[in-house]
Amino acid sequence: MIKTSQAFREAIVGSPRRIELLAVVDISDPDKHMLPSVVSSEAAWSKKAELNDYDLSAPPRYATLERNRWLLDGSFDLFPDDYQVKKKIGYASQAMGGEDGTLAQPVTVQMSFSGVRILQAFSLYFSTDQADGTPADFAVEVWCNSQLVFTEAVAGNTAAEVQFKGFTVYDPTSVKLTVTKWSLPSRRVRIVEFIIGLYERWTGSDLAAFSATLQGQFSCLSLPYGSVNLSMDNLDRRFEPRKKDSIFQSIEERQAIDLYIGCHTGQGVERIKIGVFYQTGNGWKTSRNESTMSWYLVDIIGLIANRTFIVPDTLPTTLGGWLRALVSQLGDSFANRWSADPAYTDRPITASSREDVTGQKCGDILRWVCQASGTWPRADQETGKLTAEPLWSQGNKITLDNLNDYPTMKANESLAALIFQLGSGESRQEYVVSGNSTTSEKTVTIVNPFLHTTDQALTAARLILAQYGGNQIEITGRGDPSSEIGDVDTVWLDESSATTARRMFQTFQFQAGVMQQCRAILLQADGSYLWTEFAVIRESGKWKAPPGVRQLRIVLGRGGQGGGMGQEGQYTSAGSSNIHFTGYNCSYGADGVDGQGGEIWYGVINCNEEQEFEVHLGAGGAPGSTYGQPGALGEHTTFGVYSSENGRVYENGYTDIANGQAFARTGVATPLPGTGDGGKGGKGGDPPAGYLHTYTYTPTGAASTVVNTTTKWVETRPPGPGHPGARGSTGFAMVTWEKPENR
Repeated sequence: MIKTSQAFREAIVGSPRRIELLAVVDISDPDKHMLPSVVSSEAAWSKKAELNDYDLSAPPRYATLERNRWLLDGSFDLFPDDYQVKKKIGYASQAMGGEDGTLAQPVTVQMSFSGVRILQAFSLYFSTDQADGTPADFAVEVWCNSQLVFTEAVAGNTAAEVQFKGFTVYDPTSVKLTVTKWSLPSRRVRIVEFIIGLYERWTGSDLAAFSATLQGQFSCLSLPYGSVNLSMDNLDRRFEPRKKDSIFQSIEERQAIDLYIGCHTGQGVERIKIGVFYQTGNGWKTSRNESTMSWYLVDIIGLIANRTFIVPDTLPTTLGGWLRALVSQLGDSFANRWSADPAYTDRPITASSREDVTGQKCGDILRWVCQASGTWPRADQETGKLTAEPLWSQGNKITLDNLNDYPTMKANESLAALIFQLGSGESRQEYVVSGNSTTSEKTVTIVNPFLHTTDQALTAARLILAQYGGNQIEITGRGDPSSEIGDVDTVWLDESSATTARRMFQTFQFQAGVMQQCRAILLQADGSYLWTEFAVIRESGKWKAPPGVRQLRIVLGRGGQGGGMGQEGQYTSAGSSNIHFTGYNCSYGADGVDGQGGEIWYGVINCNEEQEFEVHLGAGGAPGSTYGQPGALGEHTTFGVYSSENGRVYENGYTDIANGQAFARTGVATPLPGTGDGGKGGKGGDPPAGYLHTYTYTPTGAASTVVNTTTKWVETRPPGPGHPGARGSTGFAMVTWEKPENR
């Protein structure tokens, strides 16, 4: 679940809502290596190293001795004494222009690089802050070592973004900018970005069609990956496959396109990144006489999946080492495009021999190392990096209001057994782990050269069985880009009940400019709990551990908080009297504050066989009596010496895939006992009722012929009182344990 603001969470489920697309396209050589830039003049606070960091934001305003930049009105900040500015500031020259902006000595910035096979475009970005100005007169040059191969002069420029294209240079080594005149008098030269390649932002007006499919597989038996179909306007024939000097010649599969879905909030547009995607080798086509260009894009997993692994001189020995070796197959510039859960990064993962990985596909090696480490692979939505991490237990709230129809449910695939082939040659042994259903006809044989022991096989088996048994829930709705593959979402089915399931597939698509008909498949697999029995305790009393069990995992939920009192009905026009006032507008009172779900604590404890525990389920909190305040907090739940007091609140409730139930939700209209749900705030009171009546009268002391009129509010019904909120639910205790025969 990607973290978003409260304004975004309200806007994405609001009606109406405004959604925007953004594609950030970087057509540059992925093997380029930027060398230190050389400048003719540089201010003390300048950061020329930021010229190629792809951050296009305008520099912050700092007071300098330039004209009109020393204003003590709060519009400029002061530099620290050492000029060490933490914010992005880009390049700034020490030299300043004269009265007409002309520089006494031209300011030059030369960007040098290596590894660029072909250059057909480069992009200059200046500050979008009008107080900074732009270069009015300047020239650019492309060099191959000491030979000048392309130059262009610009005069009278006012744009903050300038791109140069329509040329082709092979094996370039540097690009040089020479500024001779600035647009404002007495100003330094400021440059935000100097990008070697074409760097563009395509919005909804540029994109003719868009659809994205994101998916994952937690068992690591297969390796699905995310893909995007993207069509954009090509009226200027920039992407012309038949022309050798077209920018199309610079395109190759390792170039990234960052895709965002934005939603308008009260504070502007908040964008959520749905991934970083790359063109596949044969993933383009033209249509309508090449007036549009279509791309089939894949994420980083799709990019490496079918590549043959080139074995390094020294084999990696950890999960992190193998992930780095896999992404490095795409080139040195990809070596850091991976991440792993910190607790798993250094987990020992070794192949039996070099022969085991020689000639293998990168996708298969990725599956194997994730199986052996108890993680699953995905392309991180926010960074685009190849990521391996364990399953998590939080996600978004889904209500029926944002779905096209009621969710559909079907049985998930079952599995009879897993057969592991451990070791090699004569020492190979077979290790069988029972599946989630003995009646299933399906068995799976796993030959993984990274699994050497039965304990490692058992780790892999738990992960594999997270994909089997139970149910699949399919939903179609308006879509929420903050939902990630792997999230455990809570689907609110009615005022009282909800179900939880793990997101394994989702689509985002635009139809007629609207994001709609977005499908998602949620997995509610009981196979992930193959060795785990569970009991949800919903009444206080005693609970005895089963025979042969010496370890328990317990989850304790505090009683839910009560909902707050609703506001009484309101007069919304200004005025101090409920009667003699003209033009009252009346409205319902605001709803009360929703009660928060109770704190959740969970942990693994040791116990004796058939040990008995005293269980106390905390009572739910009473509803509030004052508008604007929630109700009372619930009592804590205890299990022996363990207590929910040591837990924390989960924003969207605590989810449990094993039984498909949701606990400790906020604002439930009719909380069921033993869930720890908070009560929903009470409804606001009914508005007052009445009418305007016009009277005629003769003022005291006036002649009888003088007649005045006045209009008064006649109230027929006073404001209705606010309604009380719902009482919070009682707390719960959930206990899980391994079947003794499978320990």
